[in-house]
Amino acid sequence: MDNKNRYKFTFGDKSLTLTTDKDNLFMEEVERVAREKYEAIKEKLPQADNETVAILMAINTLSKQLVREIEFDKKERELEELRGKYMGDLQEKINASEVGEDY
Repeated sequence: MDNKNRYKFTFGDKSLTLTTDKDNLFMEEVERVAREKYEAIKEKLPQADNETVAILMAINTLSKQLVREIEFDKKERELEELRGKYMGDLQEKINASEVGEDY
């Protein structure tokens, strides 16, 4: 059975409890980053209500995640190309050494 952690904190004027598989140290860092992002948006848009700020935080987070996923996929394709090239070069060397053994 999975170990679930119930992490409680207050965000804005809301008391929240998250059920997670992450430890408290990790969740404290998540909370810290969330507060930083919240304050940054609130500073730029002081008139925004908490719901709007939360929506903007979520959209910003999803946007960054999507950019990272696209970059990760690109790196995986590059790695696969390099593996293919390396394996092709290795196969050529093997074939060349086998031809040399015949003589």
